[in-house]
Amino acid sequence: MNTLFILSNSPGEVSGWMGPVTKALAESRLELSITGVTLPCPYASGMEAGSARLMPGVADVVRLREAMRAAPSEGRRLILQLGGDPMYGWALSMKLRAPWMIYTARPRWRGRVRHYFIPDEFAQRRFEKAGVAADRRSLVGNLILDSVPERSSCRAEEFRRRYGIAAEHIICFMPGSRPFEYELGFAFYSECARILHKKYPDWQAVFPVAPTVDEACLRSGLEKAGLKWRGGEHVEEILPDDGCRVPLVRSGQYEAIAAASLAVAFPGTNNLQIASLGVPLLMIAPLNQAENIPLDGLAGAISPSAPGLRLLKKRLVFWYNSKENYVSLPNRLAGRPVLPERREIMTPESACYYISELIESPERRRGIAEEYAKLNLRRGASAKIAEKIGEFFRA
Repeated sequence: MNTLFILSNSPGEVSGWMGPVTKALAESRLELSITGVTLPCPYASGMEAGSARLMPGVADVVRLREAMRAAPSEGRRLILQLGGDPMYGWALSMKLRAPWMIYTARPRWRGRVRHYFIPDEFAQRRFEKAGVAADRRSLVGNLILDSVPERSSCRAEEFRRRYGIAAEHIICFMPGSRPFEYELGFAFYSECARILHKKYPDWQAVFPVAPTVDEACLRSGLEKAGLKWRGGEHVEEILPDDGCRVPLVRSGQYEAIAAASLAVAFPGTNNLQIASLGVPLLMIAPLNQAENIPLDGLAGAISPSAPGLRLLKKRLVFWYNSKENYVSLPNRLAGRPVLPERREIMTPESACYYISELIESPERRRGIAEEYAKLNLRRGASAKIAEKIGEFFRA
């Protein structure tokens, strides 16, 4: 049996990249055993392996060090890297003596990579400038878009009935999929929901929950904030107070987003998923605990546990923040402010000020949705990657 090793790291890449590729491979009916390989990552939740095991065709999920000890198989082997440091893909390729393909926006490791899958035209120009031969690269598009159903297939009215939502408008709060985000995010957004419930009773808040969220971490954050919830060990809805209830959406997350008049989210994969569904988005990045925000590279190795290092980490985060024009994926794709970003020290009250501006301005919300239409949000990247993998194994 031929074996495909799919390397991935953080929650966003596992659900937003690996998920669509395994689905496309299953639909191609390629005879193949898939082994998921989780990589070291400061953004990991620890729940990625469990999520990946549920994907079609995935026979096993192992850590990188276990993959490095993989026994020789009778069939052919290929490594596909979807996220994480390319160094890991190179190391596994060398150890297993297997070809290596990678989905990336940068032409690195040109002496080792067999084929590059490129997300957009901007990245394509980098590869052309670097002199990467045309037969070693494919412009496939953004994989994240394949993780989201078409808006027309999202049954908004059924979602409303399922959760008993009679309010005229729904506002989706997205607490994120990384532990440092959702441990605080559920509590932060719950307070926002309470404030908005008093001011706008015709708006109902809901919290779509990422499949990689650790339930114990979620409840720990709620307990620290003194919040009550219904559902016992498995939280069903949060009860801030004053009769406010916030349902947690654990299935049909995209239906919840599609049914919303407004979404509020931290930076991440979900920003582009929300845009693909045409829902106006306010991206917020509270920097209150900047020292706990993971960083890439050597900066990510700085531990915030020591007072001196904590201050250094905080300063680095603020410095990186000042250097970035945009952090939300739709804005980065466009190179301009398609949707509003707020990156600052923030309280639920100050966040609600920005949210209120959009709630009270249907014109601004409509303008954001119209800007999405100018982006290249075509689906199909996963099918192109699956086709190339099929060509390799059938050769």
